[in-house]
Amino acid sequence: MNATMTMNMDAINQVAGADIPADRCLTLAVTSGKGGVGKSSLSVNLALRLGAAGKKIIVLDADLGLANLDVLFGIRPHHTLWHVLQGKKRLLDIVQPINRNVRLIAGGSGIANLADLPTESRMDFLRSLAQLRQYADVMLIDTGAGLSSNVIEFLNYADEVLLISTPEPTAMADAYGVVKTLARNSEEFPKVSVVVNRVASAAEAQGVSSRLISVARQFLNVEVGYKGYVLDDPNVSKAVRAQKPFTEVYPDSRASLCLSRLAESYGAQQPLRKPQSGQSFLNTLVGLMTGKR
Repeated sequence: MNATMTMNMDAINQVAGADIPADRCLTLAVTSGKGGVGKSSLSVNLALRLGAAGKKIIVLDADLGLANLDVLFGIRPHHTLWHVLQGKKRLLDIVQPINRNVRLIAGGSGIANLADLPTESRMDFLRSLAQLRQYADVMLIDTGAGLSSNVIEFLNYADEVLLISTPEPTAMADAYGVVKTLARNSEEFPKVSVVVNRVASAAEAQGVSSRLISVARQFLNVEVGYKGYVLDDPNVSKAVRAQKPFTEVYPDSRASLCLSRLAESYGAQQPLRKPQSGQSFLNTLVGLMTGKR
């Protein structure tokens, strides 16, 4: 490591060591073992239902290669994380209001290059995220599918990981792969809760989750929880094609009612979590930005 890089990391670490105000922001990381299981659509609609319940929500599109939450929200942001990474905008400049309670940090194809930011830009990025957490009741992170090091960092940081699967055997196998990776690469296994998407019935969802929970307990000696399910619903694909959230265009659909129940499981918590220092959040971002894990 050269002297310039050493000084840059020292500066970043000073931000992480700063006196960060306590916050009550619950962090949910939504992930999946493979693409195509409806992870991002669930993230968008869960955020909207939590916002409708009066919670202040920040959604971070952390899918490094296929950021698309802006499309699913039905908006066209003028600026994304790409502009931050290029040094053209500050993080606070790109926060996009979706409605009264929901804000989006839109992703960009260059998000994988966080470590390339100049030192002052990275420090501003960290400070801005800490400030945003003071606004939010929930920060919802839509991760990329798969098991990159960036994804694992966010999953280990989150208060709860929502692991999305469908009843398809390949999706279940890939979901198990996420649990296996976390079990082997985490100092402390995070709270992981399964959400089963596109099921025909509650009984089918229970069967899928039970199998995942059972094999995780038997072969990995870790406990995985069950959070809920979303019924298969043709209105979801209609809404996606229209580039609108299904909970808004079809609020009484089967899938929308399932999302309402999922949101209620968080909305009932008052407060959502005890105040935290924000320290672990900044430490995690330092690791992502410097490659120091």
